[in-house]
Amino acid sequence: MSKDDPTSGPPAPDSALFDPAKYQMSDSVGYLLQRAKNTLAHSVEQEVSSLDITHAQASCLIMIATGRAGTVTDLGRELNTDMGSVTRLLSRMEKRGLVARQRRDDDRRVVDLLLTEQGQALADRLPTIFCKVLSQHFKGFSADELQLLKSMLRRVIDNYSG
Repeated sequence: MSKDDPTSGPPAPDSALFDPAKYQMSDSVGYLLQRAKNTLAHSVEQEVSSLDITHAQASCLIMIATGRAGTVTDLGRELNTDMGSVTRLLSRMEKRGLVARQRRDDDRRVVDLLLTEQGQALADRLPTIFCKVLSQHFKGFSADELQLLKSMLRRVIDNYSG
């Protein structure tokens, strides 16, 4: 295939999809994604408040419990937040007896995150809460629609090269 062959390589971006002259914030994909994220987060916040934790703390617990974030650095990357915020969040959780931080013997710069018994007990309850919230927000969606949405969101994430 030659360079001029339109079937070779990834498709060129379709700038017609995003025309500044027709841009309306309330109909913007970015705006709608952010609103959807905020409504999900607010619903989770309401549900986990009965456990005396915040949405951010619940997210940390589930990420540590599932192995998604085993270190402080991993957690900062997953939460897409600065290390100072992560440190403050973990300090509050540590004071509550939910997590423990442990420096590695072979590399003292790395801080591993561990759930305490109390933290694990809360983490075990979170999938039920998260599924309840998702069920409320995705009422009327078919399994195929949900799979398509997840596939599309993964493509958006994968397109980010930063």
